[in-house]
Amino acid sequence: PPGMGSQVEPGNQSQQSEPGNQSASSTRSRTQVLPGCENLEALPRQATDARFESNTRGISIPKPQSKTQPTSPRSQYLGDKFRLRVVPSCQILSYCHNRPPLHAQPIMGIVEDATEDLPFTRYECEKLAKTYQIPPTRRLQGKDATIDSVKHLLRHVQILHTSHHAASNLNEPLESSLQLADGNLKLGQLLSPGWRMPDLSDAFTCNCETHLSVTDVTDEILTLSTGFLCAGARSVVSTLWSVEDLASAMLSLFYYEGREAGLSRSFALQKAQQNLRNLTGKEFAARYQSALAQHLEGLHQAMMEKHRGAANEEESQKLLEAARKIEAQQERLKRCGNEDLPFDHPYYWAGFVSQGLS
Repeated sequence: PPGMGSQVEPGNQSQQSEPGNQSASSTRSRTQVLPGCENLEALPRQATDARFESNTRGISIPKPQSKTQPTSPRSQYLGDKFRLRVVPSCQILSYCHNRPPLHAQPIMGIVEDATEDLPFTRYECEKLAKTYQIPPTRRLQGKDATIDSVKHLLRHVQILHTSHHAASNLNEPLESSLQLADGNLKLGQLLSPGWRMPDLSDAFTCNCETHLSVTDVTDEILTLSTGFLCAGARSVVSTLWSVEDLASAMLSLFYYEGREAGLSRSFALQKAQQNLRNLTGKEFAARYQSALAQHLEGLHQAMMEKHRGAANEEESQKLLEAARKIEAQQERLKRCGNEDLPFDHPYYWAGFVSQGLS
């Protein structure tokens, strides 16, 4: 992944990778050091050539050209051979290492679907709430996910899972924001003293573009994820682009399964990415499709009921449009069960990176 201080971790060892600004000739030397990883440059090229749609946790997304066929022959990537961890800067890594360990049993909180238009987010967070026994007071849903309520939540949890819209601002990084029910929580606010969170251990920002940056390698990288690290988090899982709703839900659940099994953060993310990438359509249909379809049908019925009782035409049209988006997701769900490897393309899994402590 791009960024200053990207690290590769073969086995139980950590190893510093080459600096981020590299010429064409350095690609050759990199493949000599990491034999079999010739496709390190493939993902940026694919993202550049891709089309854009809107069914994501951000503004726009690079979609794979083929939705039904895996890349052929199947490519090898750096993450197949190494556990990857991104360090925004040596100073931030030092912050993370110097923070005192948290000895109490960690408490999780969720910030969920603040704009109420991400159907698979609700499935994902419901699963997490049941697994970790999260009460409603620590699960901020929809209109309850306000800036003040998030600030209050961060003072009482050690693990934060955010799953809603976000957007980076490449021209004004401090304006990058998490989109909450009553407005935007901007990076500039996260970096202010009022948002210090010394007891926060982990943050999984299952949103779009929380580590998207075009900062030169000689400059400090300013992204939403580094904002959480500077504010107190020891580790952050973040995203490099606008991630897709269904794939993000599946990957985050795989990640927490790995953490429950005792895997380190970077190892849990590596396994989650591999599990999603290798999930066949038949396995998806047998293990997940029925529950997801039932979940979407319940959302669709509730949305149509609200539509029929709408107070005015504007509200009626808004609710009808939301119902149509759910219908589109229902069709997508059916297609996944018929594809060989529905999440094989790097677009679905490679955008997630582990930052901070491993």
